[in-house]
Amino acid sequence: MFKIEKAPITTVFIVCVTIVYSTFVSYSLTDSFIGKISIIELEKYGGLTPNRLYEFEYWRLLVSQFIHVKQLHMVYNVLSLSILGILLEKHLGSKFLLVLWFISGALGTLYSTNFVSYPWNIGTGASQAVLGVSSFALLLVFVKEHTSSILKFAVVFSMLPAIALDFIYAHYPKPGHVLSICIGLTMSLFFYRKNKSYFDNVAI
Repeated sequence: MFKIEKAPITTVFIVCVTIVYSTFVSYSLTDSFIGKISIIELEKYGGLTPNRLYEFEYWRLLVSQFIHVKQLHMVYNVLSLSILGILLEKHLGSKFLLVLWFISGALGTLYSTNFVSYPWNIGTGASQAVLGVSSFALLLVFVKEHTSSILKFAVVFSMLPAIALDFIYAHYPKPGHVLSICIGLTMSLFFYRKNKSYFDNVAI
């Protein structure tokens, strides 16, 4: 049985690191904490590309999820993860939430680089990880008889705008987003089946 956490330490850690590092990079490049950055400039700060992985720079799988082209986008991702993390982490445990966030984020970000031409094929941002966590929660919303209205709001808030913007600007769901959603749903299915008795008797 997984360990129940009393405090959302993973959520707080990820949110704080994202805010600090993303705004630091923004200020370093634009002299503004909310400046708009060219994605090409983010490679030297941890942007993810397959070529960099071939050079064994695996740290980019983690760091790329903290940096953003637009800081308003970062704020939206941080708000989404904060609400979801506070609601879920006490039930999932800090370690599992960290694994869910990292796997869905890293694989989604890496996958997205295959659909953009060089030199703009640099994976960044927390959207993939947030969509992985929110799709994990989405399955719980459907399989549990009772889930809180706050959790339902958090799922809609974190998923609907991201998918809508995909259709507005790209006219289809971005492949990296789709993969992250699938990862979150898959992990949720296995986790729920393993801990069904717990989730059937606890309010979320």
